[in-house]
Amino acid sequence: MSKAGDTAKAESEGASASQTSTLTSLKSTISSQILSSNMSKAGATPKTESEGASASQIRTLTSLQSTISSLELINSLRRKRDLMSLLCSYPLDMRVIFDDFISKPYCESKLPLKLEGLLPKEIIRDAENGDRSWSRSSSGFGEADLDFIPEAILNLASDLAVHQLIQTLISFSKNQNLNYIKYIRLSTRSDIEKRAVMAKVAAALNDKHNVLDILSSFRGTLSIEASNYPTTGGEKELRKHVCQLLQLSMIEDDEVLCTRHIEEEMSSSRYLVILADRDGEEIVDLQRVGFCKSLLSGVLVLITTDSPAPQHAKEEGLMEAIVDLEIRTKEHLLPWVVFCHNAGKDFVYSSSAILTTAVRIVEECRSHLHAILLVAKWLKNHQDVRKWELALLKLQSGNPSQDIHNFHGLNEIMVNTFLNLIWDGMNKTQQNCLLSCIVIPKIRDGMVDHELMNHWMSSLFVDAGETEKNLRQLVENSVFLQFDGVGGGYTWLPEETYQMLERLYSSYPLFIEKSNLGLTEPPNPDKWNNALRIELAGNKISELPKSPACLELKVLMLQSNADLTKIPSSFFGQMPLLCILNLSYTSVRELPSSLFFLEQLRELYLKGCECFMKLPPEIGNLEKLEKLDLDETQITHLPKEVQKLTNMQSLTLCFYEYRVKKNMPYSCSTIIPSGVLSKLKRLEHLCIGVNPDDERWDENLQVILPEILGLECLQTLSMYIPQPELLKLIPAHIFELDFRFIVGRHMQRIISSIPPATDVKFKQSDCSLKFVKGEGVPDEIKTVLRHSKALFLDRHFTLKSLSEFEMKNLDQLRVCILAECKEMQTCGGGAKDEDDMLPHLLFLSIFHMKNLRSIWEGPTSPHSSFGMLQSLSLQSCPRLVTLFSLDFLGNLSLLKKLIVKDCPKLSTLISHESSKRNAHAFLPKLSKLLLLHLPELSSISNGLQIGPGLKEIAFYDCPKLHSLSRKELVSKELTAIKGETNWWKSLEGRTPNFNLIFSPINEEADLMTQLGICDDDGIDNGPGDSVGKPSQPTGIATCVSNSPTRRGKYRRRRISKTWEVETSYLTEDGYAWRKYGQKSLFNNKYLRHYYRCTHKYDQGCLATKHVQRIGEDPPLYKTVYSGQHTCRRRP
Repeated sequence: MSKAGDTAKAESEGASASQTSTLTSLKSTISSQILSSNMSKAGATPKTESEGASASQIRTLTSLQSTISSLELINSLRRKRDLMSLLCSYPLDMRVIFDDFISKPYCESKLPLKLEGLLPKEIIRDAENGDRSWSRSSSGFGEADLDFIPEAILNLASDLAVHQLIQTLISFSKNQNLNYIKYIRLSTRSDIEKRAVMAKVAAALNDKHNVLDILSSFRGTLSIEASNYPTTGGEKELRKHVCQLLQLSMIEDDEVLCTRHIEEEMSSSRYLVILADRDGEEIVDLQRVGFCKSLLSGVLVLITTDSPAPQHAKEEGLMEAIVDLEIRTKEHLLPWVVFCHNAGKDFVYSSSAILTTAVRIVEECRSHLHAILLVAKWLKNHQDVRKWELALLKLQSGNPSQDIHNFHGLNEIMVNTFLNLIWDGMNKTQQNCLLSCIVIPKIRDGMVDHELMNHWMSSLFVDAGETEKNLRQLVENSVFLQFDGVGGGYTWLPEETYQMLERLYSSYPLFIEKSNLGLTEPPNPDKWNNALRIELAGNKISELPKSPACLELKVLMLQSNADLTKIPSSFFGQMPLLCILNLSYTSVRELPSSLFFLEQLRELYLKGCECFMKLPPEIGNLEKLEKLDLDETQITHLPKEVQKLTNMQSLTLCFYEYRVKKNMPYSCSTIIPSGVLSKLKRLEHLCIGVNPDDERWDENLQVILPEILGLECLQTLSMYIPQPELLKLIPAHIFELDFRFIVGRHMQRIISSIPPATDVKFKQSDCSLKFVKGEGVPDEIKTVLRHSKALFLDRHFTLKSLSEFEMKNLDQLRVCILAECKEMQTCGGGAKDEDDMLPHLLFLSIFHMKNLRSIWEGPTSPHSSFGMLQSLSLQSCPRLVTLFSLDFLGNLSLLKKLIVKDCPKLSTLISHESSKRNAHAFLPKLSKLLLLHLPELSSISNGLQIGPGLKEIAFYDCPKLHSLSRKELVSKELTAIKGETNWWKSLEGRTPNFNLIFSPINEEADLMTQLGICDDDGIDNGPGDSVGKPSQPTGIATCVSNSPTRRGKYRRRRISKTWEVETSYLTEDGYAWRKYGQKSLFNNKYLRHYYRCTHKYDQGCLATKHVQRIGEDPPLYKTVYSGQHTCRRRP
C-alpha cells in the first residue's frame, strides 16, 4: 500500500486548490464549445482551428484531457488502495495478497488475482475502474435497499469502519513507512450515524488496549465537533476552539496570523485530530481552520457524511485530491454482501427466521470473509431454517473430536467453521487430498490445476476422474479458491486453512518420513493409523510391530534395513489398501502369509535381499501386482503360479542357487516353467539374471524364448544369453526395443576389475550388449551391435582391434567399455579403415589391456572417427606407448575429460615428428586432465598447445615430468593444479600463477577423493586404489546384476594388518558390517562370507572381514579381520 500511498501524496502536493478550481472552471467554460464536438471521453483527435477551435483552445483542451486521464488513474489507484486497506482490517490473513499488491510499481498496481475467489466479480471490476458504484448499487445494498438491510448489519458496518480506522492508526504508530497517511476521511451514511461513529471512535481511543499503541505516538489528541459551529463565522469560532485545545494565544483581529500559528504547531508536533464535519450539506474548510495537509506532521481524521448535494459534489474533487485514505461505512457492508451473494439473496430474505439467523451468522463470523464464504456455500439455496440454525450452532461450538489446544493461535471462528462445517462433512479421500497439500507449500501461492491433480494421483493413488471430482467440489465449497493466471486456472489455499491442515496433519500424519535416521525401532504404531505413506528406509530396524492398524496405508518403504530378518506373520493383516511395498536390501528370508492377502498390492520390491531364496506359490494371489523386482535375490526358480499375475507390467528376476558341490542336484529342474511368461500379456519390462554356472539355463532359455518374443507389449528386454548362437532365435523386431543382452559363458565372480561407476554408466545405457569371453567375431554379435548404443567387451580372447567388428556395425555406439582383452593392440586404424569409426561415441573406458599400444594406428584417420567423444579414460595398459597421433588429435575437438592411469611406458600423450609449431591449440573443449602413475611421462603434449579451456589438471607418480611448459598449457582458465609436494618443489619453470593455484596431494589420504573424481569419471576409485602403488587386474569375472553397490564390485588389495578370531558362536564386535559376497572353498562344505564396513562410502572406512564355519560338533567359526576401522562409529 506504500506505493499507492506515495502516489496519493505526490498528486495531492501537485494538485493544489487553485489548480483544482481552475480545472473545474475550465471544464465548465469550454466543455460545451469544444469538448463535446471535438473530443470524445476516450480522447479523439481535436478538430482544426478552421473548424471552430483556436490553437490556444486546442492546447488547453489537450492539456485538460491529459490531466483528466491522470486524475482517472489516480482515482483508480486510490480506490484499489482503499479496498485493500479495508480487507486488511478484517481477520482473514491478507499478508500474501497484500504483499503482492504493494510489490508492484504504483502505475502497474492491479488488485491481486487471488481476490477473484474471495469477492464478487462486480466489486473487483468496479474497484479496478476506480468506481465505488458497488456500494450504491442494488447488488451492493445501496441507497435503494438500505431500508431492507437489518439494523444489526448497519451497526456492524459502522463498527468495522471504526475498527479499520483504529487499526490504521496503530499501524501508523508502529510503522514509520506509513507516515504518508496524514488525512483520513471516514464517510458515514447520515448525520445520525456520523455522531454514533464519533462516539465509537472516542470510546476506542480510550480503550486501555489502544492507549499505549496509538496515543503514545502523538503529543495530543484533538476531538472536535464542527456541528457546534454554524456556517456563518463558523471557521473563526472553530479556529478559536482549536487554539484553546492547543493552548495557543488567539489573535482575533488577524485571521491569517491565527491560522499560521495553528499550522506551525501542527507541523512541529504530531497531533491526532478527530474532526466531525457539520451536519447537512455544508463542509468545513480545513485550510481556513489551519489543517493544511502539506503542513501536517500528525494525522487528521475527518468524519463526514456521503451527500449527493451538487455543491458537495463540486467540491469533492478537492477533497478527493488531498485524502490519503477513504473509509466508508457503506463499504463495510461487504461481509453481508459476500454472504448474500454466495448463499443466495432470495433465500436469505425468504423468511424472517432465516434472515434473523443469517444476521447472527454474519455477526458471529466477525467479518472473517473466508469463514463467511464457507458458511454461505454450506447454506447455499437451502430454505430449511433448521439447517441455518445448525450452522449457527456449529459456529459457536468447538469440535468435540479435535483437541482445541492443537489449534491455539488460530482464529477461533475460522477453526469452528472449517472443522464443524467443512472437515466433518468430507469423505476420507477429500480429507486426504487436503492433508497431502501440506507437502507442497506453494499451494498457498497458487498451482496450476492439473499440477495439483497430478500430485494427488501420484501420492494418493486416486484415479483421474475422482481427482477432478474432488477438486471441483472443494472449489465449489470455497475450501480452495481459484483465479485465472498465465497458463490457465490456478488453485490456492488460504494461509489460515493451510495452518489448520498442518495442525491436523501433526495429529493424523498422512506421510511418516523417518528415513536414514539410524532408528533401531519403528515409530509408535499409533501414529500409523491415518498414514498413507510410511518411509523408514536406511535405518537399523530389526523388528516390526505384530499387526499395526493401517487401514489407509498405501505405500510402505522399508528398504535398506539390513538388520531386518523376519516380518511377523500378521504384519500386513490390517493394511487392506497397501499398493507399494519395498523390502529391498533387507535380510528377510521369507514373506509372511498375511502379505498374500493384499488384494490392492501393485508393486513389490525385494531387490538385494540376498537371504531370500524361495518365492512361494501364494504369490499368485496378488492378482493386481504390476511390478515385481527380485534382482540380486537368490531364488532357485519361478513358481508356475506367477502366470496368474496377468496385470504384471514389469518383472525383474535373478536366479542364483548355491551348490556346495557341482554334482549336487538342483532343487528344481526348471528355472522358469513353460507357459508362465506367455500368460503375462501386459508385460512391458522383463529382466532375467541367471547364475552363469547354472546348466539349466541353456535348455530353459530355448523353451521360454518364443514365449518372450511373443509378448506384444514388451518394451524392455534384459537377459543373459550363454551362447552367441542363440541370438539366431531373436527376430529383427526385438532390436527395435530397449534390449540389454549379456552374451557369452563366463564364471561367476565376487570381485570385479571394473570400477562400479563405469559399470553403472553401462547399465544406464539403452540398447546395450555385453560380450563376455568371446572368440572371433560371430555374425550374430555383429547383428546385435548394429542396433546397440552401448558395448561392454569383457575378456575377449582373440580380438586385436574393434575394426574386426566392421565400422558400419559400430555407428550407433554412445558408450564403449573395453576390459581385459589380452590380444587387443589398438581400438582402430590401419590401411583398410577408410570408414568413420565410432562417429557418435561419447564415453570410452579402457581397463587392463595387456597388449594395447595406441588408440588409433595408421597414418590418417577419417575426419569423423571419435568426433563426438567427450570422456576418455585408460587404466593399466602396460604396453601403451602412444595415446594420440597428431593426425588423430584433430578428431577430438569435443573431448572434455581425459584420465590416464598406470601406463608405465607412456612418455607423452601426443606423438609427432614435425618440428614446426602449430599456431592453434588442440583439444579445445578439454576441462579436466588427470595423469596418474606414469613413471616414463616426460612431456604432456610434446610441445603442442592443448586445452585452451583447461580448468583442472592433476599429476601423481610422474617422476620424469620435470617441467610444465607454457607452450603446452595455454589455458587462461586454469584454476587448480594438484600433485605431490616434493615433485612440485623440484619442478622447473614454475610460474607465479602456477604457484597460486597449486594444491598438494596428501600421500596418506585417499588419492581419488582428493582429486575429486566423481562416479562418472570412469576410473577406479575403490578401496584398492592406494596412493603409492598402481592397481593390478584381478582376473576375476563379474556377477550378472543390475546394482553396482551391492556385491561383486570390490577389488583385492594389500592390507598392512590382518588378524584372526575363533569362536564357538557368531558374536557382535560393535561395528556395522555389510555383506558383499560369499563363495565355496575346496574340501569345505561351509561357505565363506565376505563383509565390508557399512561406512565405506560415507566415511571412507576400508575395514573388511570374512567369516567361515570350520567346525561342526562343537560349532566353530573363524573370522579374519583386515584393516583398522577409520569410521566414527566405534564401540
